[in-house]
Amino acid sequence: MTGKKAVWGEGKLAVYLAIDLGTTGCRSILFDSKLTQISDCYQEYGLITPRDRWVEQDAEQWWTLTLKTAKEAIKKAELPTGEIKGISVSSQGITLVPVDSGLNPLYHAISWLDTRAERQTRQIEKDFGLRHIFTLTGKPVNAAYFLPKVLWLKEEMPKIYEKTWKFLMPMDFLIAKLTGSCVTDHTMASGTLLYDIKNKVWSREILERYGLDEERLPKLRWSGEAAGVLLPEVAEELGLSKDCVVAVGAQDQRCASLGAGLKKGVMTISLGTSGAVCKYWNEARTEGDTRIGWSAYVEEGAWVTEGVVDTAAACLRWVRDTMFPGCGYDVINQEAEEAQKRGSRVLFYPYLSGGCGPDYYADAQGSFYGLNLACKRGDFALAVMEGVAFQVRIILEAMEAYEDVHRMVLFGGGSRSPLWCRIFSNITGMEILIPATAEAAGAGAAVLAGVAAGEFLREQLPSLGCGEIYRPDERQERYEEMYKQYRSLEYKLWR
Repeated sequence: MTGKKAVWGEGKLAVYLAIDLGTTGCRSILFDSKLTQISDCYQEYGLITPRDRWVEQDAEQWWTLTLKTAKEAIKKAELPTGEIKGISVSSQGITLVPVDSGLNPLYHAISWLDTRAERQTRQIEKDFGLRHIFTLTGKPVNAAYFLPKVLWLKEEMPKIYEKTWKFLMPMDFLIAKLTGSCVTDHTMASGTLLYDIKNKVWSREILERYGLDEERLPKLRWSGEAAGVLLPEVAEELGLSKDCVVAVGAQDQRCASLGAGLKKGVMTISLGTSGAVCKYWNEARTEGDTRIGWSAYVEEGAWVTEGVVDTAAACLRWVRDTMFPGCGYDVINQEAEEAQKRGSRVLFYPYLSGGCGPDYYADAQGSFYGLNLACKRGDFALAVMEGVAFQVRIILEAMEAYEDVHRMVLFGGGSRSPLWCRIFSNITGMEILIPATAEAAGAGAAVLAGVAAGEFLREQLPSLGCGEIYRPDERQERYEEMYKQYRSLEYKLWR
């Protein structure tokens, strides 16, 4: 989506380039200092799946498409030379990129979707215990994380491991290619299982246990710090000033929360293929409940808990593809709303890829309950919307959100459905705000670029303006009854 162009001349606004490197695509977006979107360009790329549970990507393709999309976004904006004051990156996390001293990848990037390192994961669990590793890192032991992948490389591909100069993640790789500096931020480090989340350093205990050299990891910096200026050859290729600052960015969900205005009392929900629910904290309580993972945030003295519905909008896409062939989401919303008016009470459990947080039922599967001969396809669509919202409420309760949260900012593809937004408000009992611009992660990266450029103060960071507001209505009482039924049946099925 492209917003209005900034007006150049007297009173012109600074412009920032946000690079949003996702799992399957790269988007470059230009924002002005009021977070008005000026132009953008998007390119998809694929996943490489050589074996079962192996998921890889070509890191050089990330770099090629970063340059391509950035140049196109800059061209579309028709900006005078030198108007772009800063660049930052919003990035997929966890993925491992081993590089040599020339920043050349020595092996395909091993994706966060890759779970080949099961044996190494079991060894970590045996060495530290689930309770201790969670207290130390804020994460459960899981093959998706960075540390098991490094250990897999060490054991299964020792020649590549020995040749590796730095073990990087996607954001780190792009910043290094832009500036020559190998740095990461605390939000990216939080997904490694190598990070001491309370002391906010690389964990000496874990590094020593596995004989890993901290010098082979990127330097830890805070999001919004300057990583450096553009390398001369990169500045020339992009047509930017050699003084254009490159900011240390953040993991994409943390960038999205920043852009959407996450703070004490206000949570964020990213409703895309998966759904990420984030809550702000001023202390890390990792000695408690291990069901919800912790992350550092973009500033000192702040942490985030995140709960994930693995298949959120993906469930609605599945309904579209199987029950609404050739139809758009407007038809789905219309028929779901008709089902709601009829009083449909079909329940849906959004476990199309297995159990998700916070309970992670081992045998959970996607399920509909309460079908009858009067059901139509709109009943299925409505049940999916409600089931995802019920799951978000379960996450909110596990996060103790109802103690101090009164508002949630909802963004992502699912936020385009007014019906789904109303359902979220009624099921959670909270006020739901929809940002004026959909690209929350890119906006967060633009804010970090503005911090590095000296325009934004950390105490007064901008966030996206509000588009629509939804509040609980007369349907809330009905949804309270359905939620109790949803939880009761869930316990019978999988506990």
